[in-house]
Amino acid sequence: MQSLLTRATATALASLLALAASAGPVSSGASAADETDELIAELARSRDNAEPDLLLKLAGKRSRAACEGLIGLYDKMSSVYMKREIVRALATLDGVDDAEELALEHVTSVATDSSEPELREAALEALGSASHLGKTFLERIVDSPAEDEVREHAMRLHVRRSSKADHAWYRRLFELEKGAAREKKADRRRREKEEAGSLIVHGLPSVREMAFEAVAGSLEDAELAEALEDPWRGIRRLALEALHGRDGRKALARAEEVFASNEAHADLRIAAARIIAAEHGARAADDFIETADKFITPQRLRFALADLLAEMEDGKVEKTLARKVGKGKKPFNKLWVLRAVRKSSVPKLSKSIQRCLGDRDESVRVAAARVLAERKDTEAVKALQKMIDKTKGVDSVAAAIAAMGVLRAGDPEWEEELVAYASHEESSIRNAALTQLGAEGRTAHFDLLAQALGHADWSTRYAALLGLERLREPAAVPLLIERLSEEQGRMAHEFADALFRLTGQPFRTAAGNWKAWWEQEGEGFEPIDEDELAKRRVEEEDRRLKQITNVKFFGIRIISHRVIFIVDVSGSMNETMRARVAGENANTTRLTVAQRQLATCIESLERGALFNIITFSSDVSSWLDTGIGGSTEKTREEAKEWVGRLGAMGATNLYDSVRFAFEDPDVDTIFILSDGEPTAGDQTDPHVIREHVAEWNENRGIVINTVACGGNLQVLQWLAEDSGGEHVSFR
Repeated sequence: MQSLLTRATATALASLLALAASAGPVSSGASAADETDELIAELARSRDNAEPDLLLKLAGKRSRAACEGLIGLYDKMSSVYMKREIVRALATLDGVDDAEELALEHVTSVATDSSEPELREAALEALGSASHLGKTFLERIVDSPAEDEVREHAMRLHVRRSSKADHAWYRRLFELEKGAAREKKADRRRREKEEAGSLIVHGLPSVREMAFEAVAGSLEDAELAEALEDPWRGIRRLALEALHGRDGRKALARAEEVFASNEAHADLRIAAARIIAAEHGARAADDFIETADKFITPQRLRFALADLLAEMEDGKVEKTLARKVGKGKKPFNKLWVLRAVRKSSVPKLSKSIQRCLGDRDESVRVAAARVLAERKDTEAVKALQKMIDKTKGVDSVAAAIAAMGVLRAGDPEWEEELVAYASHEESSIRNAALTQLGAEGRTAHFDLLAQALGHADWSTRYAALLGLERLREPAAVPLLIERLSEEQGRMAHEFADALFRLTGQPFRTAAGNWKAWWEQEGEGFEPIDEDELAKRRVEEEDRRLKQITNVKFFGIRIISHRVIFIVDVSGSMNETMRARVAGENANTTRLTVAQRQLATCIESLERGALFNIITFSSDVSSWLDTGIGGSTEKTREEAKEWVGRLGAMGATNLYDSVRFAFEDPDVDTIFILSDGEPTAGDQTDPHVIREHVAEWNENRGIVINTVACGGNLQVLQWLAEDSGGEHVSFR
């Protein structure tokens, strides 16, 4: 949703600025003042029912009075939509001598203080579009104690319009010129602020990286060398890459040193490996293979090395890798090799990969099936069929079905088998079959997909819904409308979204309106084309903002009626927040903020919605032992009381808590809040956790929203990104 908001905001702002620039001359004296007063009075009377064009007309007066009028109207508006339009109108006053600072100060306060992400987004984009003073106010935001994502977004917008005049500020941000005196002075100021209870402006690694990257090309060699010793790995990585662009030999020596260090972060070692591969080519293969096979090597680095080995396209290297397929004592030894040979043309390699289909570890079996499909290896059909018939792991069978769909595409016999799998008792297998039967153009299975819309399992209904949408058959529309009236929570929104993508109509979850529209317009209906749908999306976003829900968790909207909240209660959750968080004050413990947000969220859940709360530290606990339960006045009070008693101690067992949540067949949405990298549980490698969760969710369709409370944790970003969820971070 964020990318859509950004594009829509940027387009709207460009139109507003163009209109403001082309506005005709404004009448002077009393008549202009009177007209300004009349516009303000009319907008005040109509409030949220006012025409947005009137706001632009008021801004077009380009006066202090117009600016003050727009600011005064902001608090009179109830809808996010009208407040957003005021923010956009204020941005057009950039360049008006007696109004621009006041206007952009208000826009800045919206960007930093609003609890609505859509308003923060619009305000930041407005500042990014303001060519005169916009960058000045973006700098203020970056240097403020605003939420992390706000500061990061402001920095991205600033860098987008950067010039050499900004380099001094960028250099200050990544602190290349820090000295002992400056450090001492900064420490003193920090202590003074802490004692006064003031908000602390903490450094953001992401901001420092953007600042460094913006000026890296203009730095002296000595400055790059200093940056190679920076405390933050991102700066060290960028400095290493910049050095490689200037002097390959110098960069190679440093890259080899970094790559050999088991203490270096995976991201830094990956950057070093790329430099080594660029300089040495296939001569680096033996070192890469040896490193990838080590137990201590992070999974992410292993997979990056596998990709670099594949890119070498060297016959000798490919033969060495082919001999390793299926070998090794641990699953990770086999997984990275499968990735490395997926494009190899070595003879008889297919047989080796097929043998991995019978491996004891399910992740290896799944990976082998995917590699065979990617290689279009039709020799593997019999082995994959055996895997389907004799393997117990449902994820393995689902992966084999997906692979067979690639290798036997267009085979009538395979389609008959898929029809049988579509009624399988295991949801993952059933859904994998429905996904293939609903592939584009396979209209022969329309009736089967339509029947699956009524299945008791929500994930199967979801698979059928997506399949029918892909077919783009007009006959699917009345079926989706009929089913919409029986759905609740997230699934009601999924059906509404699919109907919107097929029709462009704005009725959202109002089943009655959909039925009335179909009765009147259904005859001769054809699905909407992509160009027209793009226009309707912008209009739909405007409508959504006029009636936005207030049920949120750390700013992320909750539409699900089948939700699990996973909350970190490890010892570090006792640390205090260093910035404002979703409307909360700073200098409050992370756990306290989480408890307050969760209690408010529980109270706001719709009656009858199913929910549960899972907590994790070294171990995993839950409010309900028997899965998600219904929201009643009694259960909400019990849940809030349980949340209020939570304490923080122990390690960070993210993996086991997510696995526990996935054991619930009813959940369709998960919220995860954590403040640290995984340190306990069956898996602690972030990349492995990502891979396993993606496998569990392959045919489930669970949306995972994540909150990093205390920093920006990559594993949480990955989980949200892979599942189509949202991610926010705070410090």
